[in-house]
Amino acid sequence: MNLNKILKIIGAIVALAGIAAAIYIAVKKLTDKKEPEYFDDNDFFECDNDLEIIDVTNETPEIEEAPVKEAPKKKTAKKAEN
Repeated sequence: MNLNKILKIIGAIVALAGIAAAIYIAVKKLTDKKEPEYFDDNDFFECDNDLEIIDVTNETPEIEEAPVKEAPKKKTAKKAEN
C-alpha cells in the first residue's frame, strides 16, 4: 500500500467520525429536556439588604403664585378714508 491510499482511508474514518458526532449533538439538542435556568439576584447586584427608613412629614411647601400677565391688546387698524 502506498501512502496516498493510507491517507485517504484515515481521512474517510475522520469524516465518518465527524458526521457521527454532528448527528449525535443534533439529536441530543433536539431531544434534551428544557429546564428553566434560575439565577440568584445576589450574583448580579451587590446589596447588603439594609434599608434606610426616612421619615417624611405631610407638609406641603407653599407655592407662590406668579402674577398673571394679560395678553397685549390688538391694535385696530384705522381704515384709510377714500
